[in-house]
Amino acid sequence: MSQKVLILCGSPRKKGNTNRLAAWFADGAAGSNATVETVDAARLRYKTNGCIACMKCKQSELYECTVEDDAQPVLARMPEFDIIVMATPVYWFSPTAQLKLLMDRMFSLIKTDPATGAYTSPMTGKTLVLLSTAGGDFESGLNAVELTFRTAAKFVEMSYESLLVPNSPADPEDMEQNAALKEQAMALGRRLTAG
Repeated sequence: MSQKVLILCGSPRKKGNTNRLAAWFADGAAGSNATVETVDAARLRYKTNGCIACMKCKQSELYECTVEDDAQPVLARMPEFDIIVMATPVYWFSPTAQLKLLMDRMFSLIKTDPATGAYTSPMTGKTLVLLSTAGGDFESGLNAVELTFRTAAKFVEMSYESLLVPNSPADPEDMEQNAALKEQAMALGRRLTAG
């Protein structure tokens, strides 16, 4: 049975380094006959700025956000996928604000038992992948961004993988010439979706 992959691109630069990296990963996954869907998370239209803690998602038996906007169907479909890929450049030591808006709404994918504090999530057992690029080195933000995603994966018991690219070129055309990085991204996509 082929793997289903959802790629959430959080870069505001449509033809930037991060989206190129995500496209290479997608090509590798598709080469293993995975089903790949890509969402331009940087261009979703939101009714609210991130999660507003209305707690209506906790009053429903479904794992869903009740705010009706572009993010709602993306969140509702996440459990259908085996692999969730989040692609983001480093912006001020964190993922982009555009991707973080969607990430905060993933609170709707967790249910907590008030009596015991135990939680459940349909994301448990799936794989979270971080693809991230930065203009500087690891100390310039990549480590901080990875900690955010690694911690989130651990919390809901997802397996975690990452491809972090420091010192990315200012001109994305220069990144296009990096054959070794392209193969690395494609190989990750192939490996995670193989058999």
